[in-house]
Amino acid sequence: MPAGACPPIHHVLGTFESIGDNCEFGLVQRYGGVDQLGLLKFSASRIENLIHALDTDFELYGRGDDLHLTEHSSGYLFCVSRRYGFDYNTGHRTGSVDPDSLLKKEVRKVGYLKRRFLEDLRSGEKVLVRKDGANATDAGIAALMRALRRHGPATLLWVRAAGASGPVPPLRWREDGLIEGWVGDFAPYDAVVAIDLPPWFALCRQAWALVRGLPALPALPPANLLPRFGYLARRHRPDPDADQTVFGPLVDLAPLDRRAVHAFSCWVRIPGGFRGEGLAAAIGDRRIRWREADLGQRGTWQRVFVTATLPEGHGRLRVGLVARGPASGVFHTAGWRLEEAPEPSAAPHPPLPARILARF
Repeated sequence: MPAGACPPIHHVLGTFESIGDNCEFGLVQRYGGVDQLGLLKFSASRIENLIHALDTDFELYGRGDDLHLTEHSSGYLFCVSRRYGFDYNTGHRTGSVDPDSLLKKEVRKVGYLKRRFLEDLRSGEKVLVRKDGANATDAGIAALMRALRRHGPATLLWVRAAGASGPVPPLRWREDGLIEGWVGDFAPYDAVVAIDLPPWFALCRQAWALVRGLPALPALPPANLLPRFGYLARRHRPDPDADQTVFGPLVDLAPLDRRAVHAFSCWVRIPGGFRGEGLAAAIGDRRIRWREADLGQRGTWQRVFVTATLPEGHGRLRVGLVARGPASGVFHTAGWRLEEAPEPSAAPHPPLPARILARF
């Protein structure tokens, strides 16, 4: 790591652990390349229920008939605690698994995670993150701090939403062990995957430095790992007889950090004569977040992207675009970027050669 720079975001995010109020920060970690397990990482939890659980050492969580499965309106099975009111998405759709077997698996998982969580509380190594819910108050956060400190030297980052009405207040210590931080807005509860990631990443970098008594360190802008593809506009013709056609180079993975999330992005222009089923950015066959081309937009430039972690056991990996077909006609691309980042760098306009091409 260069002197004076913040560590990679996956390193920073791995030093935090979510304790609610919903799964937003857990998804921030996942999108940043951190998939470590956590007792409350993806759980919905009211603050009074969390305090009760801490005061009772989570003794009843997952014991006896505490856990049960319920079908969510999304079609997924949720696991719910009768004693503490915690609930989380199991990731399994209704009818896709045997409910009894799944429930036994969740009971074992909760038992393991709560033991590990209590051990982590005693060590105080991780910064706990509590997203400000609708029922959070100063008194509630103070009570939560007391419940946490009963177990060990906890540090809590209390994250609040500033809203669009004014500037985001600076990060600050509220008291011993309690940091107050802000983002502009939280994702909607009914669309939690629609997270504004940059403010979360910036906040975590600042908190990481604050806890260590360091100055707020800048994040270096990511380099384009495909510099030969970054400027000129290109013309592509899919194979009309293939189910899909892949465009892009084989990238040597040896010098890349496989623990980090990488983002590939480019601009795409689809002429009126193109026929196909889809155009998508690709990092091999892996993806965390993505935006495919809108085939309804013809003759204008649009940006597509994908983020992914890099697979172990591969020396090289194809990075570029996949045209799903059979497809006919041509399409154009420009501004290819592969970068070590959990989302593509800002690019409000395609490169100049692409804008010139659009005139013809």
